[in-house]
Amino acid sequence: MLGKQFLGRIILSTALGAGLLIAAGAPAFAARDRDWGQDCRRRLEDARVKLDRDVSRYGERSRKVDRDRDRMDDARRWCREHRADWDHDRFDFGVYIRR
Repeated sequence: MLGKQFLGRIILSTALGAGLLIAAGAPAFAARDRDWGQDCRRRLEDARVKLDRDVSRYGERSRKVDRDRDRMDDARRWCREHRADWDHDRFDFGVYIRR
């Protein structure tokens, strides 16, 4: 009799633990399915505005503009990691890419 109660408690505890793990993991799975396109465009547009401003102030070959290009590259990397696409004709030419 004691063995049946113990086995029942183990089964119940295991089922409860598995249910909690599944419930806790559900938001993480839902976050992966989110559309990151708008966030991607915002990041790239912010980087583009800053880069354009610094090119007009300091010239294309300044260290400040190089850092801005790094920021643009980081924004592109973020977009790729989040599987978000962007307007390549707008952000991937001229001063916006490293040569």
